[in-house]
Amino acid sequence: MNKYDNPKIKGKTGLRDYSNQKSKFSQKKDVLKSFENIIQKANVKYIFLSYNNEGLMTEEEVRTIMSKRGKYGIFKKEYNRFKADKTENRNHKANSVVEYLHYVECK
Repeated sequence: MNKYDNPKIKGKTGLRDYSNQKSKFSQKKDVLKSFENIIQKANVKYIFLSYNNEGLMTEEEVRTIMSKRGKYGIFKKEYNRFKADKTENRNHKANSVVEYLHYVECK
């Protein structure tokens, strides 16, 4: 979206400063509190979360928060890393990613 507001740009790509627009879910210092808040306030019977081992929250942190709502379970599946992720700019150490499907039947 073009705002025509002549922002102060930074970096080689000339991006505007968007630090005041970042989601709490994309910041390590805020993600656990934000996640717990949304899980506790959800007025639902079931909650499902697909999340991988490269996210900001660990498998144990997700389990601890979701378990507070009821009967918790998890499925795990390992996948080979997508080949485009092997470029020099995205040099990941692991050759695979573990995807978790967390679920809880709420009380």
